[in-house]
Amino acid sequence: MTDEGSRTRANGRPGSDRFSGPMISRRKLLTAGATAAVAGPLLAACGGSSSSGSSGSSGDDVLTIGLPVTPKDLGQTTKYLQAFEKQTGIHVNSFTTNTATNTWVSVFQEVSTRLAGGQAIDSAYIATEGMLLFEKKNVLEPLDSYIASDKAAINSFYADVNPTLLANFRKLDTLDGHTYFIPIGYNVMSMWYNRKVFSSLGLPEPTAGWTWDDFQRAASKISNGSSRLGFAIGAPTPGPFTDVYPWVLTNGGGILNADQTMATADSPANIEAATFVRGLVSKKLTNQPGGTYNAFNSAAAGDLGMFGAGIWPNTDIPLSQADINKQFAIVPWPQQTKAGTPVGVGGFPMFKQTKNKKALWEFIKYSVSEEFQQGPVVNFGGDMPIRQSVARSQSFLKNFPPGTENFSNELSYSTMIVGVPNGSAVESEISTVWEQILTGAVSPSAGMKSMQTNVSSLMTQQV
Repeated sequence: MTDEGSRTRANGRPGSDRFSGPMISRRKLLTAGATAAVAGPLLAACGGSSSSGSSGSSGDDVLTIGLPVTPKDLGQTTKYLQAFEKQTGIHVNSFTTNTATNTWVSVFQEVSTRLAGGQAIDSAYIATEGMLLFEKKNVLEPLDSYIASDKAAINSFYADVNPTLLANFRKLDTLDGHTYFIPIGYNVMSMWYNRKVFSSLGLPEPTAGWTWDDFQRAASKISNGSSRLGFAIGAPTPGPFTDVYPWVLTNGGGILNADQTMATADSPANIEAATFVRGLVSKKLTNQPGGTYNAFNSAAAGDLGMFGAGIWPNTDIPLSQADINKQFAIVPWPQQTKAGTPVGVGGFPMFKQTKNKKALWEFIKYSVSEEFQQGPVVNFGGDMPIRQSVARSQSFLKNFPPGTENFSNELSYSTMIVGVPNGSAVESEISTVWEQILTGAVSPSAGMKSMQTNVSSLMTQQV
């Protein structure tokens, strides 16, 4: 589903802290310097110009590509764009897709505006939530013929992707039998916990299969008699991907049906999930809805026990990576009736207007290469590398907190979240109603019934 201005996100990262400002749905856009260069030129590869003989590309090739990159990640991104140029002779002029509001919807609007204005853009990093949006705008070139021409290489890549994730991606993000995206990274929702806080209170560290009751007992002990909070909810507004789906999915529910064509928001499982989270707020185990609570800063200071996220906090928690790895660990989301998590991916489409399709195909292939997957995916898009040979390797995992392997383990039971008709308004409705429930403005039952009615209506509207 598409991110919306006041909600969160979590799989790819346009923007401000998931807990202190606008968020995107799965992968929040990068925070550092996000307002420093709003949608303007940010970086360009400037390595050697000699070609190594890549299929059909010449040293005169130049691409213009939008990336969710900020000054914090400029160095590493430039390094890999230079490596790409050295290998292929293709020069990449890159511009930031970050915007003032830092949501995926605003990124999609920014890219759409540039395309409509006739700007020469070859591609841009697009998250799952926007893939169908651009496909249905008829601005994308199918990748089928390019995939066929490099069948062995692409099949080798697909064989390295979790089969559940790949099958769901193909089912939900393929339009009229055509492929428009090849995913390069992903995010799920897991629970980050502060090992120092747990240890100081004599709490056992959680493990896969822990329950809502286990979670609530830990949150209660962390919050009891202190200024610490047990858990953080998204601020200023809870987001569907980060705050709603993890709870409903781990209770066997879902805001939409399996093929995400109709709303199922008022199911008993969803109402029970909303009731549980409302209870966490009313018991003062979490920050209050709204406001500017900064979970990452609080967690770094030892004032927060747990928060939900994918891999992106590694670039946002104000500690060195070594201290992050020492202080935090990651575990699958607590479950009530079953294990569950949303998942979203991102990738580079081929805009029809590009004048150098062969060169862009080389870039797309590079983004799924072992070299690229081993390097900049985390900092580049706030995602896990989608190649499981990389994501599960010790050479990768050693750089991040204990439990990072759970981001891969959770894919087997993940639910892919994609764009739906009128997606921006749909996500806004989900966020708004969930916040009303958490504040006590409406009961969980009445709120979820309202969500059901309004989401069903919104999905029928043409935008």
